[in-house]
Amino acid sequence: MDYEIAVDNECEKELQVRAPAAELEPFIENEVNDLQKKAAVKGYRKGRVPRDLIKSKYRDNIRANALNDLITDAYLKVLKEKNWQPASRVELLNLEEGDPIQFRLRFQVIPDFQIENYSGLEIMKEQPLPEEFLFEQGLNSLRERFAEIREIPGPAVVDNFVTLDLEIMENGQVKEKQSDVAIRIGDRNFPDEINRALVGSQRGQTKEVKSEKAVYRLTIKKIEEKVLPNTNDEFAAKLNFKNYEELKAKLIEDLKHKEEHRVEDEMKESIANVLLERVRFNVPKILIDEEYDKILKKRNIPDSDSAREQFQGVAERRIRFNLILDKISQKENIQTPDEDIQKTIDALGIALNEENREEITDYFRNIMTREKTIDFLYQHAKISEKGKILSPKEAKDANRSVRH
Repeated sequence: MDYEIAVDNECEKELQVRAPAAELEPFIENEVNDLQKKAAVKGYRKGRVPRDLIKSKYRDNIRANALNDLITDAYLKVLKEKNWQPASRVELLNLEEGDPIQFRLRFQVIPDFQIENYSGLEIMKEQPLPEEFLFEQGLNSLRERFAEIREIPGPAVVDNFVTLDLEIMENGQVKEKQSDVAIRIGDRNFPDEINRALVGSQRGQTKEVKSEKAVYRLTIKKIEEKVLPNTNDEFAAKLNFKNYEELKAKLIEDLKHKEEHRVEDEMKESIANVLLERVRFNVPKILIDEEYDKILKKRNIPDSDSAREQFQGVAERRIRFNLILDKISQKENIQTPDEDIQKTIDALGIALNEENREEITDYFRNIMTREKTIDFLYQHAKISEKGKILSPKEAKDANRSVRH
């Protein structure tokens, strides 16, 4: 076999391969041997079918499978020779049978890149959010969880919940009807005209709202308000605390612990951003597309121009950072023992079988080894205590995260 690299881009390769027809024969013999062991032919016991009969009866299948094995063998040999790490399935562009057999392959590879000076990265440690703010936010969250929804006759105000029947009319004709539509007044998912019209509305009232494109007829069926509980000993008792002071102390303790983890995560995120700025290379498109699809699926949103604008860059950075971590883990010989992987799988209650064992195990191996590599970088980083206090909005902004 000989080959030439027809396309030699950083992430995409094409090979033109030529193999003498004689090189196909060993693969044909292997196929015949396999078929002879398992073929069921009338008049012969399993495993006793003559080879000539096998070759004549299954000739087309034997040759097709042998060609596939020849192509795969050639592909793997080139990968090993060039030390290429595939990022995609190999695509057969064309095949010409004859002597020699010729075929052209296309596939994407993970680019070869170098990374140095990753130990001792200088990062800033953010100051934690003030204890008073953490307590206020945590207490408000608890009150929201135990809020009572109470029906009122009106008038409705912002943040009330309104249940209504909706008719959408265009050119005097009803185009759409919806029953029991629930709207929180102020929800920007609904037109501003509707939100404004609902303020001051009463149960049983019908309103017509005009917009540029349609007229909305609203029949108010129910108005509800959210009543937050008072923060006192009675509220604490509902949460199994002796009194309000005990609730406050426990809440502050838990929130401070969470804030410590958040600050640590921010520093690890800083490590990711430093490495992404230092180490730049092209990422295989197929890996970006796969990560982008995962983001959309997790958020349950469709593909769109705005989604691509918002998330394709995030997908590229996540994949590039993972490849950087993989390179560092190889250089530092950071590994995750099989028993640790199995413990994690068992703890999650995931059932393994022969079909999914390798895929699931490799998935968790990658995740756990990357986390260990991030911990290695964090432990060896040079951390400065002179950080700014993040605003509450920045502290809660999950869209910035490279790590996931």
